[in-house]
Amino acid sequence: MVSDRAHRISAWGLGHRNAGGEGRGGQLHLKDKKRFEKANKDSDPGLNLEEFIAFEHPEEVDYMTEFVIEEALEEHDKNGDGFVSLEEFLGDYRRDPAANEDPEWILVEKDRFLNDYDKDADGRLDPQELLSWVVPNNQGIAQEEALHLIDEMDLNNDRKLSEAEILENQDLFLTSEATDYGRQLHD
Repeated sequence: MVSDRAHRISAWGLGHRNAGGEGRGGQLHLKDKKRFEKANKDSDPGLNLEEFIAFEHPEEVDYMTEFVIEEALEEHDKNGDGFVSLEEFLGDYRRDPAANEDPEWILVEKDRFLNDYDKDADGRLDPQELLSWVVPNNQGIAQEEALHLIDEMDLNNDRKLSEAEILENQDLFLTSEATDYGRQLHD
């Protein structure tokens, strides 16, 4: 069981000067407190394991979906209309007056907004479209990378990777983005 007080001490330190809500640190503390309260389904004084997981990773838990959307709107919906426009999506970006065109990363982000997130093509992200941006589903990408590793590393064509096959192809395995496991092993 994790209490709100125990979390505050761990995250902010005992007697943190911004714990009362003043300044940027206080705003972050209040955000944490709100998340803690939303994660606490049973209203007991502390969080059980399931609730603590919801607190730490609200995007992974169904009952926190509305909270994730609210938090994203608070951060990005600058005009308060309940949607995120392309300008709000791009944040504080302003084109350099001397530049003839936007930088590559802006072009990529505009393309994602228009073609991946704004499903109804109305020029703004509604709450469900916003959710697909802030909580992307990477299942397809992970599956493609796993299949790539099997295609490249499966020496006996049994569609499984043995320890010997991984060791034989350790450079490919260690640089894989499939699960980031290679970096963790390497570190």
